[in-house]
Order: sequence, then structure tokens, then C-alpha cells
Amino acid sequence: MITTSTRARSARRLASLLAVRTGVHVVVRYDRPLRRYRVVWTNGPDEARMRTVAMASATVVPDLDLGELLWHRSVS
Repeated sequence: MITTSTRARSARRLASLLAVRTGVHVVVRYDRPLRRYRVVWTNGPDEARMRTVAMASATVVPDLDLGELLWHRSVS
């Protein structure tokens, strides 16, 4: 059974993996109103590249549905 805490742990792990592999600070947090996880980062790779890196990590975070993630890149 997948619980909220296992998904949250996977979200933190994905954020860490994305940060290491892309060189930018990444946060994966739950968006309560939308009931989905959101990947947030500033500058760095575009959304397509970030999705590619995430998909390469899919086996490490099996509790997250990577196809359901929301992606938000801001530029400063």
C-alpha cells in the first residue's frame, strides 16, 4: 500500500536526484488544491530536460506517478 508518507519520501528523493543531476535547487511539493505534486526550480534546464532526467530516475521513486507531476520553472 502506498501511503502519503511514502509518496512524500519519494518526492524528496526525486528533488534531490534532480538537483544533483541538473545542478540547480529543486523542490518537489504537494499542491493541495490540485492534489498533485509539483516540481519547482529556478533557471537551469527547461521542462523537457527536467522531465527526461526525472524519467531516468523512475525506478528510484516508484511511489510517484511521474506522468502526473506538474512542472514549474522560473527564470531570474
